[in-house]
Amino acid sequence: MPILLPVTQLQPGMTLAANVTSDNAILLAYRRQITQDDIDSLRDKFPHLLLQILHPILDQNVEFQDDSRDADTAHQVRASVANAAQKVNATLRSGTALTAQTLAPIQDTIHQMLQYLQDNPVNAALLEQTATCDDYLQQHAANVFYLSMLIGNTLRNYVKQERERLSSAKSLSNALNLNPLALAALLHDVGMVPLEKLYRKNAPLDPDQIAAVRQHPLKGAALLPQKVDAMVRLVIRSHHENYCGTGYPRKLAGDRITIFARIIRVADAYAAAIARKQYKNAKSPARALHEMTKGPYQTLYDPNILNVFARLIQPFPIGAKLKLNSGQTAVVTKHDPRHPFAPHVIIAFDQHDKPLTQDQLQPPFALCDQKQLWPTQFAGEDLTFLRESPNDPPPPSPPQPDQPTELLTLLYP
Repeated sequence: MPILLPVTQLQPGMTLAANVTSDNAILLAYRRQITQDDIDSLRDKFPHLLLQILHPILDQNVEFQDDSRDADTAHQVRASVANAAQKVNATLRSGTALTAQTLAPIQDTIHQMLQYLQDNPVNAALLEQTATCDDYLQQHAANVFYLSMLIGNTLRNYVKQERERLSSAKSLSNALNLNPLALAALLHDVGMVPLEKLYRKNAPLDPDQIAAVRQHPLKGAALLPQKVDAMVRLVIRSHHENYCGTGYPRKLAGDRITIFARIIRVADAYAAAIARKQYKNAKSPARALHEMTKGPYQTLYDPNILNVFARLIQPFPIGAKLKLNSGQTAVVTKHDPRHPFAPHVIIAFDQHDKPLTQDQLQPPFALCDQKQLWPTQFAGEDLTFLRESPNDPPPPSPPQPDQPTELLTLLYP
């Protein structure tokens, strides 16, 4: 398994362990020894990129967890769903109403993807962020769909329990049917299509724009054809309600929010937080997950869903170099779903970032078992926030209509 390096840590002479691609075109080929010109170009065009670099000693002596199948599954699902979302958005942009006929091929895609996920179960949710401001909505829909379905499949018993408990019927024969969740996840932000120019606005929204954004769940539900499952409409209306009651449009709380909307709320927030936007820097997976599970936003989400979600996310990818508080640098060998911020690692570089020899290497170990060691930096990001565990953080207050704010702050705290 190669190590992952940000472009800021590349050095001439390093050998690529995988093609560097953009829009399916190969920019730099596998096994290429990179030059300073290559590094300068990558830093200019792809400053956030992580590259796979060969490390012969580790590759020959250390067993790394293989998550390539998970990555392939994520890519296949997201590509298919993004294509379906693009067709929906194009229909709305043209001024044409959505109809049952319009959504029929979308439903076919959903059924295919649900079957594909059933046939290709994954251990971790791996997202590859490639969205630009021009295709943000469709890529975001694909990510939310993928994450929502992984959560839903993992929490099937909880979904069944919640749907039956909140129904007037004693038992719902279709309580485990995830089709409404899937369609709602794909279509959850259709109400933002008429407002998508705001994604390019590098300034606070004015009160009228804020009011329009806060209406997008209702507008989105109203855009659906009459024959769409009523549950899908309900979920889209509720996908910005917060578990603590501070969301919109109705300030619902707890189990007054349908279970599918609670699932999408988690997937939606995380996917938006780590996506790169034209006017807002992306949060790292570690920062986003920590803020959602241990930081100021944890009260926004159903804790049962959040607990399962945290086990699906890899804040630090396999092969990532983590600077430790000891000054040494470790490489991630395995994800630990019980302790997402403390993966299994092997110390592979000394305090001066010099590679250890084969004789100097010690076996991999779980960071959670070494209380005196913890990660302090990854890909240039200071990780000291991982040591912060605020007690009972106050729930954040959502922006009020008369308080200017940025679009993404309003949509995804």
